[in-house]
Amino acid sequence: MRYLLIVFLLTSCSADFEYPATKKERTNYNLHGTTVMDPYFYMEDFESPYAVQWSDQQNALIKNYLQDSEITNIQSILTEAYSSEYYSLSFFNPDSDYYFYNSGAEQHHLYMKKGEDAAVILDPNIWAEDQTLNLDKVSISPNKKYLAYSVSDGGVDWRTIKLMDLETNENLGLEITEVKFSDITWKADSSGFYFNKYPKPLPENRLSQQSYDAAIYFADIETGEEKLFYGEINPEQNYTVSFIGDDKDILINVITGSEDENFYLYGNSPQALEPITPINQANFSYVHADNEGLFFITNFEADNYRLVKILFADYQLIEIIPEKDFALKGVSFVNEYAIADYINHSDMRSAIVFFNTSGEELDISLPDTLSGTISGFQSAGENTILFSLNTYTQPTQYYSYDVTEASLDLIWEEIIPGFNPKDYVEVSTNYKSKDGTMVPITYSYKSSTDINKDTPIFLYAYGGYNISIRPSFTPKYAAWLELGGVLAVANIRGGGEFGKAWHNAGKLGTKQNVFDDFLYASKFLEENSIGNRKSTAISGRSNGGLLVGTTLVQNPNYFGAALPAVGVMDMIRFTEFTEGWGWRGDYGSPILNQTDFYRNIEISPYHQTKIDVCYSPTLTTTGRRDDRVVPSHSYKFTARLQEYQGCTNPVMLYDATRAGHGSGNGVAMPKWKRIELFSIEQSFALKNIKQ
Repeated sequence: MRYLLIVFLLTSCSADFEYPATKKERTNYNLHGTTVMDPYFYMEDFESPYAVQWSDQQNALIKNYLQDSEITNIQSILTEAYSSEYYSLSFFNPDSDYYFYNSGAEQHHLYMKKGEDAAVILDPNIWAEDQTLNLDKVSISPNKKYLAYSVSDGGVDWRTIKLMDLETNENLGLEITEVKFSDITWKADSSGFYFNKYPKPLPENRLSQQSYDAAIYFADIETGEEKLFYGEINPEQNYTVSFIGDDKDILINVITGSEDENFYLYGNSPQALEPITPINQANFSYVHADNEGLFFITNFEADNYRLVKILFADYQLIEIIPEKDFALKGVSFVNEYAIADYINHSDMRSAIVFFNTSGEELDISLPDTLSGTISGFQSAGENTILFSLNTYTQPTQYYSYDVTEASLDLIWEEIIPGFNPKDYVEVSTNYKSKDGTMVPITYSYKSSTDINKDTPIFLYAYGGYNISIRPSFTPKYAAWLELGGVLAVANIRGGGEFGKAWHNAGKLGTKQNVFDDFLYASKFLEENSIGNRKSTAISGRSNGGLLVGTTLVQNPNYFGAALPAVGVMDMIRFTEFTEGWGWRGDYGSPILNQTDFYRNIEISPYHQTKIDVCYSPTLTTTGRRDDRVVPSHSYKFTARLQEYQGCTNPVMLYDATRAGHGSGNGVAMPKWKRIELFSIEQSFALKNIKQ
């Protein structure tokens, strides 16, 4: 890396606002024979006083800019929408003693114990004055005496595990740090639990240090000692552990970064572990065990996935449920059934099929009246199952189904204040992308909305990592829909909606397909007079932030607004921070591999922004404590786009303080911060697409 001590201060003006002064340095580096100019490289020290001050100034700019927007109205609608009462499904299961609850007034769900006088076991709302200490996972010991739970501080991926005595409701003082991406798995005798731990970074590197050398540890709750159980073998591997059968044999899932391929180790001791699935040839996901073997969902020799069983006797792999036309997304073993969840290609909703545990399809089905994403299957008696359902416009419903009587009962549904599901419409269809591939899209709106060429459109997609975007409800969009907008979700390539082939068609050398699919979703809507390009705000998070950023720079001044969130905006240096090295399955390793470098620099939003080109109004959002896609991605992109912008369209940044990568959910943000973030995004979009 070469640095020159020549520093410039840049300011940009428009008729309505002035950007904060931004330092620019003559910094460059050479990769694979190419000199890459990186004038905002210094922002990779995103916790420096300069970067924090600059970010604060950007936050002040966007808040001032939105004073004459719809932000107050949107905040009011979202505050009401986020005030619904909530019960977790376990509340309605007679076999469960604990559940999550929210009266609607709490920022975070309470963890409760059932009884005539229900007791609050954990109340995350009182842990911090601003409610940014958040409950993540809970795990009760086999003897039901102890509760181990993990806490996130300000949205970071790091967790602290704590321990409570459930008989006295006392915190036992045990605190385990340096935990990340971890379950909490109890030992059968309740003497302690297993967890995933990383080496402790230096304080100044805690949010940015590359995440290597994970290992499984055992916490002895009597002595407080942490003992290495398995790991420290391959610095790039991560693990989850399960214990199988009466003998409590060990099953370890070995994962490398975020790559889809993995493998499992099995044995009666850490020393006796051996691979029982092909090593890093396919994805295997453990779901159940019986006396004969272990059940896995896998895409091994099955692009659409199938259910297989690996026998204890000889580790032979046998097929239980063969691959079908629809992608298999989950199998729940409930009572004597294996309940399979397939993605219906017509609308991305669940196609539920009942099998017995030998793989024979049964003459059992859920009523045709049920349509949505169906999940959370639980047993509530010998013949009764519980499950949840929701869609983009239907908040969560819980059902009880008597399999023998084919009797269905709605036992609870979430009532969103100010939102009546009957007032909304969802339309699922397909559109043709640039290369002729048919891509699913679902758009939703209030039935009283006049859909025309000027209707505001909120277009969302993800397109990566084999992740399937299924219909699900969030109060986030209540204001947009109430104010006469359309929510459109495109199931673009790179996801897993059509199995492994769909994923392969949107990663590495085929990554350009995802940007084409996203652009052509907007074209499809416009051609059908469902809004137009200038009434459309494009939105995506994380890999979806990259999607929005690249679509923006490849199509200058095309959209009404662009909202890239916590995105991978520097597609060259992402490997140098936290988990970035593990994204090579979708992105490659551009610093190490010349082919990856040349491919990535062509789609990198930061590097493909051009001077004096007019770009659509852009609001980039990030979390100041994002230790997955570090905020310097968004900082560098915003700084360069503000510098290069060739017209008066605004280019702004909102950096949520005390928030991390997953800022759309409760683990990363209390409700008040989510409402603030979503109100800023949507009011920025409406202010620009309605001009």
